[in-house]
Amino acid sequence: MKTFLLSCGILFLSATATAQIPGCLSAPNGQYPSGVFTPNCTGNPELIIDYAFTGEYSKVKLNADVAYEFSADPVEGTPAYLTIASENGSTVLAAGSSKVSFTPTENTVVRFYTHLSNSCTSNDYEFTARRIKCSAVLTSYCTPSLDCTDGAVIKRFKFADLEKSSTCSENGYADYSASVVNVKRGENYPMEVEIGFGWFEQSVSVWIDYNNDFLFSNDEFFYIGTVDQGVLTKNITIPTNLPDGDYRMRVRLATVGQAGATAGKACNVADTYGETEDYTLRVAGQLGVTEVAKNGVHVYPNPVQDHLNIASDREFKKATIISPAGSPVKIMTKTEKIDLKDLTPGVYLLQIEFADGTVVSKKIIKE
Repeated sequence: MKTFLLSCGILFLSATATAQIPGCLSAPNGQYPSGVFTPNCTGNPELIIDYAFTGEYSKVKLNADVAYEFSADPVEGTPAYLTIASENGSTVLAAGSSKVSFTPTENTVVRFYTHLSNSCTSNDYEFTARRIKCSAVLTSYCTPSLDCTDGAVIKRFKFADLEKSSTCSENGYADYSASVVNVKRGENYPMEVEIGFGWFEQSVSVWIDYNNDFLFSNDEFFYIGTVDQGVLTKNITIPTNLPDGDYRMRVRLATVGQAGATAGKACNVADTYGETEDYTLRVAGQLGVTEVAKNGVHVYPNPVQDHLNIASDREFKKATIISPAGSPVKIMTKTEKIDLKDLTPGVYLLQIEFADGTVVSKKIIKE
């Protein structure tokens, strides 16, 4: 929980701040939240933290060659002054009022500072909000961080044929994606999540990345329940039109009530206390002709080496391959077989446009 301190009227400057103006590297109010925020890059502004001090910074994880826009709310009607700096706070990368743009040349973590003005003034009794916006095809899942050392811990998770007991994980995040939950399409399975006591109300949420786009969206969200401690249960039905394959499943405990357990918090680091665990949901069975009709489109093989096939009951118009940086690298028309031999191995987004105007997006892996 954030601690609010009375200002002593003293401004602490780092050794390099004066030499690198414009840009303010002073942080008398430290880092908040304590974790590293990973943007989803959906093209919309994403909230990092709402009750943010000036003279304070957040850490943000950035991907190479992706354009980022940092912004902050005005402080009492005055535009906030923003500084983007290296992870250790020694080098100013960008600075300005209200909004700042920055495109890294390599994967990195930066500090996102807010101040009252370019003279680096700050206080600890007026607030702003730090946000970030970007557009890109993601190639990995965000890594949240929470504090489970005070008892707000996922003690046991049970779903379908998997049951796993665990203790508090490092930084409140455990990647158990090697642990597989086997399910069948259209079946209903009870889920049990046992949690320890860390607060008088604690909520459990679950996401299943049904379209494998490395994002956890609103239609992939399940609210399991709120309790102070003990076991929460809920039945979850696997969609009947879900193709067979593996899907990332995220289980999150946070010391918030139901109103705070929202779909947009799969990557949140500001709730501070709780724990997150990731698993792999494996859907069994082969995709038949009738299931292709229900899905509208089937892309195979995936991962792919040379040629990618598109099976659909609708008239195909155009397919676009989009790079991880968000740029089109190949556009095909009037074809249902795509030659990908010349693409560099990696994760791409395939956008398929049909004659009826509908568009379907699929993540593909080029080997």
